[in-house]
Amino acid sequence: MGIFSRFRELLKAKAHAALDRFENPEQLLEYHFDQLLKERKRIDRAVRDAIAHRNLIRGEIEDLKKKIGKTHERAKLYRLKALQLEREGGDEAQIKQYNRQAIALLSEKAKLEERLREVEEALSKAEVRINAMKEKRIDLVAKLEELRRRKEELKSEWRLAQAEQRITSALSGLEGDFGDVDLTLQRVEEKIKLAKARASASTEVALEASLEEEVLEIEGERELLAEQALRELDLELLGEGEVKPEELGPGKAEFEFFTVAVSGGGTWAFPAEEREEILKTLNEIDEALTRLAERKELDRDRFDELYGKIFRVIRRRGKLVGRDVPWSVVRGDQSEWDPDLRLPPEDLEFEEALKLLEGKGLISS
Repeated sequence: MGIFSRFRELLKAKAHAALDRFENPEQLLEYHFDQLLKERKRIDRAVRDAIAHRNLIRGEIEDLKKKIGKTHERAKLYRLKALQLEREGGDEAQIKQYNRQAIALLSEKAKLEERLREVEEALSKAEVRINAMKEKRIDLVAKLEELRRRKEELKSEWRLAQAEQRITSALSGLEGDFGDVDLTLQRVEEKIKLAKARASASTEVALEASLEEEVLEIEGERELLAEQALRELDLELLGEGEVKPEELGPGKAEFEFFTVAVSGGGTWAFPAEEREEILKTLNEIDEALTRLAERKELDRDRFDELYGKIFRVIRRRGKLVGRDVPWSVVRGDQSEWDPDLRLPPEDLEFEEALKLLEGKGLISS
């Protein structure tokens, strides 16, 4: 060993000796305990932020599900218009336009469903991260409690050792130190720091592992899914066969029906004995819309909510004439026939609805 190396080692030895004299075990214990407390607060904030992120993802999932349902209903409406024109021998160009709109909406629905799957995967990853951080927090809380207990014990032992040192020094006239005690405390603190570092590394590895996934996209998949969805929509609209009149409920033998025609959405039949109940329900919704419009309190969201209830009642309670019920059963022998009620289209624009509500309302007989 050269002279410079020996001199460097000598300086290190003297520096360590000086630090040993100035280190206070109580201060060291309190310092590391405070560091662990800060680590716990940091983890608490991380858990809170992760939970907030997870809640945002859940909200996006709910929004996507609503959009998917609404897009499906719109595609169904356009396809229904196309089918009705086909039955009536309508304009071929208009039929193609309705079919294109239905396919476009089904393609949009496929994109939304793909995004839904991605967001649901993100939610799964967020749950993994939250669980990992919660486990880390549980371990840290346990370590803090153990350190709190040992800290007080070590501090008591250190104070007792200092008192004994002072007594011994006074009796012997010699000044001594408790180097062994210092070394013991240093070893305890080093173990605590090592355990803390290992725990932090474990959490970091767990978080990185949970994020190492890839999402593959197959070219042309959306178009294929849209075409398949269109075929499934045809089955949903056309069904496996027509519903027989005797399956409509009480009063079926007389073949008497209460009918509601939806502009661009077909004619719907209800058993005659349900006439008053259906009328009462639809008129209540119409009157609520009219009152809100008169008071200038009707906005787009409120309109969509109330107006949509009308068609939910019709689809839930009624049978579509021409699909579920034959036209001959509803019209009978009448050469000229009109429905009992007429309704605007289901996709009525908000501005057009306001103009209609200025008159006698949306429902006309």
